[in-house]
Amino acid sequence: MNTRPEQPNDDDRLILTGELTIYTVAETLTRLRAHLGEHPTGELDLSGITELDGAGIQLLLWLRETARLRGITLRLSAHGPVVDEVLDLLQLGALFDPGSAGAAAGGDA
Repeated sequence: MNTRPEQPNDDDRLILTGELTIYTVAETLTRLRAHLGEHPTGELDLSGITELDGAGIQLLLWLRETARLRGITLRLSAHGPVVDEVLDLLQLGALFDPGSAGAAAGGDA
């Protein structure tokens, strides 16, 4: 799993690429914790996710709840077909829909 700001001057937007699975979630968690500690607001772009499993979903749910508890505004700006498929299968689409109020941390879906 790779995490990176979109551009050098765009540190609030974090793009996740590659797999978000049991094999990568620990490394991704470390990077997300550091990012949350440095940025009180931001966007998370999931359009580059190529594989997503239960561990990845747990990480996304943790991220959403942690941001809410810390008062951090976190917006999911995009997610691709892999993420859409898993979210739809688990009926979590409304919770993580980039256009819904529930996608922002603190919003109740």
